[in-house]
Amino acid sequence: MKFSFRTFLFVLALAFAPSQVAAQKPQVERKVEPPRAVAESEDFALERRADAEPKALITLCISTGDVVVRGWDRSEVRARIEEAGSLRLLTPNVRPAPRVEVLVSEDKETELGSGDCGSTRTIELMVPRGSTVEVESRNGHVEVSDVAEARVRALSGDVDVRRVSQSVEVSCLSGDVSVTDSSGPMRVATVSGDVEARNVRKLSPGDNFEAKSTSGDVTLEAVTHGQVNGTAISGSVIYTGALARGGSYDFRTISGDVTLELPADSSFNLHAKVVVSGDIDTDFPVKMATGTTDATHVAPPATLQTTPPPDTPALPTPVPMPEPVIVVMPPQSPGRVKPGKVKVQREPLSARLDGTVGTGDAVVNISSFSGSLHLRKR
Repeated sequence: MKFSFRTFLFVLALAFAPSQVAAQKPQVERKVEPPRAVAESEDFALERRADAEPKALITLCISTGDVVVRGWDRSEVRARIEEAGSLRLLTPNVRPAPRVEVLVSEDKETELGSGDCGSTRTIELMVPRGSTVEVESRNGHVEVSDVAEARVRALSGDVDVRRVSQSVEVSCLSGDVSVTDSSGPMRVATVSGDVEARNVRKLSPGDNFEAKSTSGDVTLEAVTHGQVNGTAISGSVIYTGALARGGSYDFRTISGDVTLELPADSSFNLHAKVVVSGDIDTDFPVKMATGTTDATHVAPPATLQTTPPPDTPALPTPVPMPEPVIVVMPPQSPGRVKPGKVKVQREPLSARLDGTVGTGDAVVNISSFSGSLHLRKR
């Protein structure tokens, strides 16, 4: 009887075992999706982290590669690179660190020291929002956003700065520079490229804005600083937006136009000058400094021609003579006497407009050596 009961249990076990295995099999083969953070980290080959103060100084020097820097709400610096190599975060023996130096190299065996410039394909930095970021790039694009201060020096590559809260300083040799939605004093310059600044604000009355391009255009829109300078050597300068009460604006170019697009109720003292060739056109009635005439267009004067008084007897028509050549004999010196030609110097044609629009709440200086000046109503 006992044997029959054990046999019965054994048969039951064999009957239920396949169903249990079949029920467990889908659970073993089911793939579990990784978390989002893990999936993102798989795009980077190497990652380093370091605790940092909320207002830490973050520095990076890179000879080749793109740089992306973003601010976040953590008191931590995270550095990631796409390809395998060497990556270090150099900090003083203090936690959290007041400064973090990022060292990167494409070679795994390379051990970079402080101040060295490495290379990689792309490096991404996440830094505290209150930090100051200093980036030196020799070949590659640089993006910096959501930090307190941005200082970028680039030799070849574009620079894009966004949402910087305290100050911006960018110098570029070959590349375009863009600054948007940022605050504080700003100095932006490029040798070969365009400069664009939009929605930038002052933090204190003494904050200045300065933008320069040697070969390229300077475009400024919605700049609220009290002192604004825009300069181009070979390119145009365009300013769009209101003028601050008591503000000073200076826009100059050597070869190109200067265009100001201002609100219809703007009020300013105007000093406009074209040195060689170009016109001064304005949609605003300008009260001239020498009278009450309103000027809307000023062109370079034509060559002056004199007319004799009516009572003067007519003179016989002179016989055309060849243009004389003035020969000047320089003071003789021992062993060297050479005659030369002296060209008659002529004053360049110029156009100038000085006057007041409205009550003159701001000061606007615009000039071009060879180009036109335009003041447009928005």
